[in-house]
Amino acid sequence: MKKQTAMAVIAALVVGLCGGAAAAYSWLRPPQQPTAQTSPDLHEDDHEGDQNAEHGDNEEDRESIVRLSQEQMDEFGVKMATAGPGALITRLSLPGKVTLNEDRVAHIVPRVPGIVREALKGVGDTVHAGEVMAWIESADLGDAKVDFLAKWAEVDCCTIDLTRAREVHDNTLGLLELLKSVPSLETLREMNGIAMGDNRSALVSAYAEFVFAKAAYERERSLLAKKVSSETDYQEAEAAYKKADALYTAARDSIEFKVRRDLLEAERAQHVREMELLGAERRLYVLGLSAKEIVDLTLLARRQPPPASTEATCDDPNCRGCANHETKGADAVDATLGTVNERLAWHPLRAPFEGTVIEKHLTLGEKHGDESDVFTVADLSSVWVDVSVYRKDLSYVKAGQSARISASGGTPSTLGTISFVAPIVDEKTRTTLARVVLPNPQGEWRPGLFVTAELSVGDETAPVVISKTAMQRVAGDTVVFVEMDGGLEPVPVTVGRTNTTHAEILSGLQSGQRYVAQGAFELKAKIVTSGLGAHAGHGH
Repeated sequence: MKKQTAMAVIAALVVGLCGGAAAAYSWLRPPQQPTAQTSPDLHEDDHEGDQNAEHGDNEEDRESIVRLSQEQMDEFGVKMATAGPGALITRLSLPGKVTLNEDRVAHIVPRVPGIVREALKGVGDTVHAGEVMAWIESADLGDAKVDFLAKWAEVDCCTIDLTRAREVHDNTLGLLELLKSVPSLETLREMNGIAMGDNRSALVSAYAEFVFAKAAYERERSLLAKKVSSETDYQEAEAAYKKADALYTAARDSIEFKVRRDLLEAERAQHVREMELLGAERRLYVLGLSAKEIVDLTLLARRQPPPASTEATCDDPNCRGCANHETKGADAVDATLGTVNERLAWHPLRAPFEGTVIEKHLTLGEKHGDESDVFTVADLSSVWVDVSVYRKDLSYVKAGQSARISASGGTPSTLGTISFVAPIVDEKTRTTLARVVLPNPQGEWRPGLFVTAELSVGDETAPVVISKTAMQRVAGDTVVFVEMDGGLEPVPVTVGRTNTTHAEILSGLQSGQRYVAQGAFELKAKIVTSGLGAHAGHGH
């Protein structure tokens, strides 16, 4: 029945080509019933009716075939193909939107409050990593720099305490070692001028008293043995000797302890100063200064001329800033100092990586706190495509899948990879987010652009697979123009699985049959507009 209906519609399409309404009527009218005038014999009329019906069916089959010349096929773009097995690739077409790669977006915030002194970059400008985008004058930064310079001067120039303590320590221990050999006083006088502080006089005095007391004791002992001296004189000399020995021993111990303690205290004080300097340096890092800027600040401190009072007293060989070092290029130093002093409190806002300024929220002279977002920099060499996945398609979408991203407006499509599928469903849209990281070297994929993501989610084979362009709807049936008896006949088919471009044919078209793969729609349309000539569709 469906086939007869389809034939009737095709017949109606060629009415204009076949000589008018009479031909269409003869195509569509039902078989004539016998009348009394023409068929007095009912059985004979029935027999003739059966023959006419059979003849009508054959005629209908012949009339449904459309015959085209090669020129007409070329004109209509008709191309033939042979039905056969093929791959049925299932694809999903999902909506998406290009967004910024949030992993490559930076919000530039001043690390210290201050006033904008220079704004060097604007929206749309390209910046490089470390490039200064603006300068802010900050009292906090100025205080931090001054504190750093003070700490550096204290560590670098005032190490004389540690140097002196170390020198006194070493010389005093050397004298103590020498005293063990009981040197003469003349030998001790040769050590005059060696840095030992008051330790030398204390040791030498105690040692001299000990030597004199010992000599007196030995003399009195000798005289007592010869009965020249009295027992009282001997005892007095012995007591004096023991007292001098005790004082000398105590002096040695106390002075040795004192010089070791003084050295340890000097080293500890120096370590504290160095830690304070390190803390001041770390504070500069926290406030946004780079390592190079801190090195430049240190070099500036080293070239800075010392105060007049320091020039006369500082003799520390480790002090690089003292007067015993030559100063070269004083004019250049003065010029540098003037510039640095003028901009000592200026704080740079730097680009964290190479990118494009997409937002700017500062103007010259404006005051900003340390919570203001003044620049937004984005690296647009890659973007994200946020794809909305419907619930029915969730089982098909996985991380690692390839996705073809396309957009209108002439932007060429490109391939990307799904990097992330959200584990939750959005409460408002009832969709799940799938993210594609898309390379964007030419900047064609602009954030905010709506796109379509096409994913391949299945690849199966079927005995007969044809292009969807070969199928047309006729009188509610899906038909395919099949090559038959030297022409093209519309044949109803049963469609199985489909994707966006191809369909599986379950019945109506057999493997090996020739059919119209391209131009079927044009063929149907041209029949209506009488583009085939007066004989088209009649098999004449």
